[in-house]
Amino acid sequence: MKKLISLIVVFFLSVFGVAATAEPSLAPEKLVMDVSTQVLDEIKKDPALAAADPAHVNQLVDKKILPYTDFATMTRMAVGPSWRKANEAQRKEIMQLFRTLLVAVYSGALKEANNYTVEPAKSRPSNDPRLTIVRTRLVASQRDPIQLDYRLMNTGKDWKIFDVCVGGVWLVENYRSQFASVIGNSGLTGLIAQLKDRVQKLEANKGK
Repeated sequence: MKKLISLIVVFFLSVFGVAATAEPSLAPEKLVMDVSTQVLDEIKKDPALAAADPAHVNQLVDKKILPYTDFATMTRMAVGPSWRKANEAQRKEIMQLFRTLLVAVYSGALKEANNYTVEPAKSRPSNDPRLTIVRTRLVASQRDPIQLDYRLMNTGKDWKIFDVCVGGVWLVENYRSQFASVIGNSGLTGLIAQLKDRVQKLEANKGK
């Protein structure tokens, strides 16, 4: 499960990391196919990225990821109903810790993406015309194929990815389940404490 979640984070963050090079008006299937292919090419050709250099990864996040995702909405969805009970300071801290957690997981999982190629994307219709799911598969020699699905929303100007699923596990839903358990036992204060602990452990294990 831990390896699976790592792959989810890799492809969620990496797609946004190269989104700047994709045309904003592209159809969902072409957008996903273009950026997914660019992700894999980028990982293969960039030694610093493949080696998960912390400074390099953070630069990627700050310059190319955050401008292309509504991270506040993503965090709110992960926290669930308790988000409404959080004060401004708690929301800000949770967002920062969640971001740091995803970047730390991403940094430690980049090598998982090597040697994969992407099969053509297909859309799954939705009852809501503003939403769609685009399905792809990652394939590699001597490895089982990985089903990789993206949730996209039409903002009125373009399509944006706001969640990603690997092997039936959605990134935001997975964290929402984890966070709900913690919040149920120890509230938002407990969630913040656990996020801090997880971030510290991940950062301590870098390079090991």
